[in-house]
Amino acid sequence: MSKLVRAALIIPTLAILAVSSATVAMADNGVNLSVEPNATLTARLEVQMTMTASCPAGWYTMGSSVVVEQAVGKSIAHASGYLPYFQCTGTDQVLSVILLADPSGPAFKKGTAIVSGWFPAYDYTTFTSGVGSVITPVKLK
Repeated sequence: MSKLVRAALIIPTLAILAVSSATVAMADNGVNLSVEPNATLTARLEVQMTMTASCPAGWYTMGSSVVVEQAVGKSIAHASGYLPYFQCTGTDQVLSVILLADPSGPAFKKGTAIVSGWFPAYDYTTFTSGVGSVITPVKLK
């Protein structure tokens, strides 16, 4: 693997680690997303985690993204997917998220991984919007 390809894999991970101290990013308008600190790893391929999302009652969610990455040797194990659909109620909603490892990369291992996720929410009556996002380490057990 060339040094350029390695740098392309490692630099984004280092950037994520640099900002991982901000475990929950909250919008001023009540759109929030957080991740439980522990996740379940099954057969080194399936990552199951619990996320908590909230947005003001009457708002609508559209689209979302969740990514898990972990350094494994000289490679990066990677999985991506979406939050399950939920309706904005103004209260915290616990979401179970299951992601499968990308088969073109290595399998995950027990230990620390980085989770990043986001979802936008909209109020079509006031044309207000917000984004709940998170970048944080989790323990794969």
